[in-house]
Amino acid sequence: MLERQHQKEIERAVIEMLQDYDLAKYPISVGAAAEALGVKIVPYSSLDPHMRNAAFAVSSDAFTIADAEYNSATLAVNDVSGSTYNRSRFSGAHELAHIFLGHSEENPFKEAEADYFAGYLLVPHPLILTLPKGAAVTERFGVSGKCASFAIDQANNRRKENSFWEPHEQWLVSNAVWRGGGLIGRA
Repeated sequence: MLERQHQKEIERAVIEMLQDYDLAKYPISVGAAAEALGVKIVPYSSLDPHMRNAAFAVSSDAFTIADAEYNSATLAVNDVSGSTYNRSRFSGAHELAHIFLGHSEENPFKEAEADYFAGYLLVPHPLILTLPKGAAVTERFGVSGKCASFAIDQANNRRKENSFWEPHEQWLVSNAVWRGGGLIGRA
């Protein structure tokens, strides 16, 4: 688990990306975020059978192909068997986090950072806490039940902190709009 101070740094990075690329439209479009960052998305379904098998050998969810400095990156996302739409959105956001945060190697700490970034991008705590009572987080944000549960727990922990919104969170609450999101194949 990341320390709260480090989580805040990641939250600020997410908000910076949303501001810089005008992406604060929920449910967030991972495809629009990738496009804004110059990352090409390749769905597994578009690959020929041999390449699709190779992709599954690398990851059953998603992976990034990039040069060392992320000057050029392609995000391959499983949109076929064994994957659900909401799971592929999280996997895509997780891979975008690696790119945005400039991760050059894989280790448990970098994976935790990418998971936190993806979760906060897709389901930010301030927006959960401003939802109408009884609103379904999974449907509202287009995420899996597991992602929604984790985000709700984090939002409730924030509520217990009994603190005012951080400036980056206030910006999000004031500027987020609700409209279609998606990764691939949905508006």
